[in-house]
Amino acid sequence: MQSLCLYVLAASRKNSSFSTEAGLKYFILGSFSSALFLFGVSLLYGCTGTTNFGNFSLLFTGANYELLTLNFLIEKSLLCIAVAFFFKVAAAPFHMWSPDVYEGSPTSSTIFFAVVPKIALFSVFLRLFQNIFFSFGDAFLLALLFCSIFSVIVGSFVALRQKKLKRILAYSSVSHVGYLLLAFSSNSLYGTQSLFFYLVIYMLTSICLWSFILSLNNTENVHKSKTLIDVSSVALLNPVLGFTGLLAFFSLAGVPPLAGFFAKMEIFICSIGSSLFFASIVAILSSVISSFFYIRLIKSIYFEQKEDNFFIFPVSRGCSLVMGVSLFLLLCFFFNPSVLLLLSQKMALCLF
Repeated sequence: MQSLCLYVLAASRKNSSFSTEAGLKYFILGSFSSALFLFGVSLLYGCTGTTNFGNFSLLFTGANYELLTLNFLIEKSLLCIAVAFFFKVAAAPFHMWSPDVYEGSPTSSTIFFAVVPKIALFSVFLRLFQNIFFSFGDAFLLALLFCSIFSVIVGSFVALRQKKLKRILAYSSVSHVGYLLLAFSSNSLYGTQSLFFYLVIYMLTSICLWSFILSLNNTENVHKSKTLIDVSSVALLNPVLGFTGLLAFFSLAGVPPLAGFFAKMEIFICSIGSSLFFASIVAILSSVISSFFYIRLIKSIYFEQKEDNFFIFPVSRGCSLVMGVSLFLLLCFFFNPSVLLLLSQKMALCLF
């Protein structure tokens, strides 16, 4: 049901061929992902006779998985479900839909793709693979590590060559999904807590950042895709808006004193504590590389002047309120993260 709504949102701008193209691409690739998911669920139902999480827990509690005659089919069904999950969260190499759909969809719809679905998807699949099918998780954990490493590398390097803001944020989202999958791969309660902590911080930062992009409207780009040129002279024309963009990009890059730094530190601590040394090193180096395109955007905001570019549309009250509240929360969660840490710990415990 959620996917059907997102297909409609992607193609909601009827007079734009780019929006129609984005909706069709998302629909075709999403249908393939849904087919894999349904195939995995049908195999699982054929092996067990149920699709209920509670029944799965009762059925597999204390079972010797190596002696199960249907062990092979169950593993293949979980692999199909995992691939569908990787597609839904736009993890590399299943991220091919994300940049094109982000670029062609209306900005108000793109916010839903970037923010809304992730927390529900991660909650469901954490319950499925860390609680119910824990003993089947060896092959799945290898797939998680591969997608995590591949996502942070692809998201960090490919974004360096992008000129359009939506495509930059799409590949940035791919790299951040890699960090979330790294916490998922730690396969521990602390890793689950770090995942939810990072996810909440990322959602707050994304809401602030997309509100910033919605506010970059002038006579030339109101019906066009915004590029790096559109952020030039923002600090000169609107110092408060420029400072908001600076803090949001620094939070995504993981620069203190913002909550994004603390969130990334939690991810790296839990992954190193789970002996995922190689993946942790790759993620840390990729995080350093990804900081380059965030700093490039900040450079455009503050140091690149474009005299013929001036704003005629004031920032809306809604965008101002959203940016102000989200920035306040990001600063608060860095100086006093105990409330969010306790909340994320409670969320992690509720899954088990």
